[in-house]
Amino acid sequence: MHIQELTIQTRHLAEQKAFYHNTLGLPLLSETTAAFTVQAGTTRLQLQETQQEALYHVAFTIPRNKFAQAKSWLYQRLQLLYTADGKDEIFFSFINARSLYFCDANSNILEYMVHYGLEHETAGAFEPADVLHVSEIGLPVEDVLALAARLKEQAGIEPYPVSQSATKDFAYLGDIFGQLVVVKAGRPWLPTETVLAVSAPVQMTISGPQEQEIQTGPYTISVRAS
Repeated sequence: MHIQELTIQTRHLAEQKAFYHNTLGLPLLSETTAAFTVQAGTTRLQLQETQQEALYHVAFTIPRNKFAQAKSWLYQRLQLLYTADGKDEIFFSFINARSLYFCDANSNILEYMVHYGLEHETAGAFEPADVLHVSEIGLPVEDVLALAARLKEQAGIEPYPVSQSATKDFAYLGDIFGQLVVVKAGRPWLPTETVLAVSAPVQMTISGPQEQEIQTGPYTISVRAS
């Protein structure tokens, strides 16, 4: 499942443009007085201005051989987030992936992650062009199991890995290329114990077997046939 386009909202448009374009170095594709779009690998990421509070979790996949370099690169630009036991990275054995976390200018929880099973490596030092794509978007809901069942039925989006069943609090859906992190609203976002998941408008375009649009609460998922 590839996340081809992702739109989220922010109350701090100018600060966010500076963060994504200048701090993270993502190419600026377009901007208006109400929105801007950057290129995050193969994903077009748009941020729209809003007057409402909006908090998100977004992850970016980077090449599996660039984790340590990316950490050093980020250390020179911002403060990483730490777990309760003082770690600045997390290894997820169930998907063979490793992640580090940081905040953008709106305090959204961002993540650089490597999937060791994804056979993509690049030479040289880490640079913004090494970002492969947006790989995760968090979708807080009141009924995790209901949304997981609907996404499976309508779009064929399964738990990843398939042996990892959805629970009433958490469902990790998709594949090695892209994942929907469906969580119970109010659950803390990793690696924190205090930043709680709340729903906010999301629009995305993903790859799938057939064209369709799924609307659920503030989330619009457009499936583009691949």
